[in-house]
Amino acid sequence: MKTTFKNIVTLFFLGLIISSCSTGTTPVPVPPCSSTNTIFNQLYANVVTLPGHQNNITFDTEIHEYTFTLSQNKTICSIGYQSQLAIAAVPYKMEIVDNNTNTVIYNGNHVFSSANTSYVSITPTPIIANQSYTIRRTMLLANAGNNFSNIIGRVVHQPGALVSFPQTFGIMTITGANFYQNGGPLVNMGIPYIDFAYY
Repeated sequence: MKTTFKNIVTLFFLGLIISSCSTGTTPVPVPPCSSTNTIFNQLYANVVTLPGHQNNITFDTEIHEYTFTLSQNKTICSIGYQSQLAIAAVPYKMEIVDNNTNTVIYNGNHVFSSANTSYVSITPTPIIANQSYTIRRTMLLANAGNNFSNIIGRVVHQPGALVSFPQTFGIMTITGANFYQNGGPLVNMGIPYIDFAYY
């Protein structure tokens, strides 16, 4: 009996020694999610400089969206948007859709600053190189005080004409845009300013 107890105690301490000596796996650090001068911001700024194009707050439809590809695998980690002043406390529904499978891969409701573009962290959402995705902003008219002026948003457009697509900067290509629901549809009439950061 004493020998069995002694063996158990010895095994217990031996286990403690081995576990204290083992090297555990070190968690992989998450890269920073920088929203400074994003690839979308640079693309948008380039389109604004095209002849006849303007940067305005317009298009009173509930849904603003654009379709894009990235030429490298990335992970979207935040979304940037600017609210209208009268609904600054009302969340916008933000979605990312994988167009190959017609699956919503990110869906969240977020409040944004009305003073400027502000960014919210989202569940890290992988984007596969050269696949088509849509990023969508929804503000229902009923949630916006039934006032159409509250569902407009920042857009680069060419009054009286379509924006030509595709528009490319760096690894990002925007292939089209749409403004619809309770108005529209306005297909390829502009690009809504829905920014995102990735790592």
